[in-house]
Amino acid sequence: MQNYDQKKRFWLLVEPWSHRLINIALHHCGDKNLAQDWSQETLLRAWKDFEQLEDSTLIYAWLLKILNRVIVDDQRRNIRRKKLSPVIFVDDDYFSTHACSAPGPFSQLMKNQSNSQLKAAILQLPEEFRSTILLRDIEGMSYTSIASILDIAKGTVMSRLSRGRRLLSSYVLKQDFSIQKTDTIEMEEL
Repeated sequence: MQNYDQKKRFWLLVEPWSHRLINIALHHCGDKNLAQDWSQETLLRAWKDFEQLEDSTLIYAWLLKILNRVIVDDQRRNIRRKKLSPVIFVDDDYFSTHACSAPGPFSQLMKNQSNSQLKAAILQLPEEFRSTILLRDIEGMSYTSIASILDIAKGTVMSRLSRGRRLLSSYVLKQDFSIQKTDTIEMEEL
């Protein structure tokens, strides 16, 4: 009964402000769906910390403070995502000519780089991606083995490998490495 009364009290306090929270969030981002997500997250956090509200007359200011933290947290998370996994757009006929059974663009691109070019590109990678790529693509280890060695989850290995490969490809392309080069990678030298 006490939990029901607390839920009812919470909703009576926040319900008049819920639409205003969405409007304020909408002014921050311009996307109705994102604004609704931020508002919902705000209300969830408010419910979780409802006991900390000392003065119920300050509910709107308290909700705005929480909304601001939600927005800042989401923006920081998006910045980190963009830094970790840049999206590469390549308008190159070479990449679009490969059939599904042919080696993928990453494999083909890496095969056509000299050892020194590939080493230079690998050294530019952040350590978490570099170690995953070296263990998988150079040493040929399984995801499970890599997860055990690096003490991370198998899904994290796959995610880092994917992001690392995209990042490595972007480094190779940025450095204007020639895709047509006939040098092959000798994995033993890496």
